[in-house]
Amino acid sequence: MGINYENTELNFLEKDIARNFGKELGEKIFHRASKLYAELVVTTDYKNSPTYELRLTKIVYPVIAYYKTLLAFNYRKDAAIGLVRTAVEKAAQESGEILANQMRPLFPFRAFKGNIRNFIEYKFPAEGWKVTDLNVKGKEISFRIGECFYYTAATKFGCPELAEVFCDYEGAAFSGLEPQIRCKRSGMIATGHEYCGYSFCKGSRKK
Repeated sequence: MGINYENTELNFLEKDIARNFGKELGEKIFHRASKLYAELVVTTDYKNSPTYELRLTKIVYPVIAYYKTLLAFNYRKDAAIGLVRTAVEKAAQESGEILANQMRPLFPFRAFKGNIRNFIEYKFPAEGWKVTDLNVKGKEISFRIGECFYYTAATKFGCPELAEVFCDYEGAAFSGLEPQIRCKRSGMIATGHEYCGYSFCKGSRKK
């Protein structure tokens, strides 16, 4: 598999950049972002975790590379974050659609509850996230995240302001579980809270 944006959740980025910045400038921005993205991919120790590697290469590094490239082209932080957030929201929508297509038409919450540990490991692998206080009871599942890889990675690369963008990505992606399963969040490490609180509740059957 080639190291390029086509294999990431921002696979649409080249076209979006061309549309936003024009052909000449767009090509320069995308080329630099792609180069930085490739450098991040090949210089990382993925700790023998396919899930950890997938999360980094599919969403975290593409976003960080795009953001840092915009700053290198002298875009203000607020403008750069706005452009990045738009791209991430688009990726989140597609991620949510994938979740929606995976939902079972009957009793999805029961199946979800039975596989919650696998779901958590898929979405929040132990190599990057610390999940505690898992409580599975009745029509609600709750847990806390005491250490968030998104925040750690964004801070490591000097852009902690991106952590909230990644958090919003997860929240928007989880909307794909609706209406059968509804996700609620209370606090985020990215906004100064001690932990991120997640709660998944049984909703209504899919129409």
